[in-house]
Amino acid sequence: MSGYGGFQMRIIFVGSTLLADGYRMAGVEPVPVATPDEMLSEIQPLLRREDAGIILLDYDFSSKIKGDLDKLRSKRAMPILVEVPGRHLSAEVDLKSTLSKIMGVKM
Repeated sequence: MSGYGGFQMRIIFVGSTLLADGYRMAGVEPVPVATPDEMLSEIQPLLRREDAGIILLDYDFSSKIKGDLDKLRSKRAMPILVEVPGRHLSAEVDLKSTLSKIMGVKM
């Protein structure tokens, strides 16, 4: 993914170990977690990374911390937090709504 100022923006996956292994094989940086609380703890330092462009979140965990994720999304434009289908639950990804909230404009 192209970045700003000539450096590479990273795509990072935070979720179950099994899915993390799959994302690793696809070239995405994995951060395996075992609980929703652990996911929330792991997201905090990722939000401060200058090279983080998109953080993919395993919906099996993110669905249980939606309120916390919405607060994080409203505080910063980058990196973008996107929920992706987990092993057990399908993500209800509304990218248009997410981008509208991040950008502060109605799309």
